[in-house]
Amino acid sequence: MPYTIEQVKALVREYPDFPSTGILFRDIFPIFQEPEAVSCLVSHFVERIRTFGQVDVVVGLDARGFLFGPQIAQQLGVAFVP
Repeated sequence: MPYTIEQVKALVREYPDFPSTGILFRDIFPIFQEPEAVSCLVSHFVERIRTFGQVDVVVGLDARGFLFGPQIAQQLGVAFVP
C-alpha cells in the first residue's frame, strides 16, 4: 500500500519526558517496519533536496544519516560518504 507523508508521520511514536523531563523523544523506527513508508519518506527527502539544485554527494553525519543517506544518494545518482 502506498503511503502519504501524513501516514508516515503517524507512524512516529512520541515519548514525553524521555530520557529526561522536558524532552520529547520521537522514535522513527516504526517507519522501518513498513517498507512502503520508508520508500515514501526517502522519496519525500529526495524531492526536497532536488529543489536546492545540483547535488554532488550525500554525507551521512549521524545515525539517521546512515539510515537514510545511502538510499537518498542512490535515488539522486550520487555517492554516499559516511
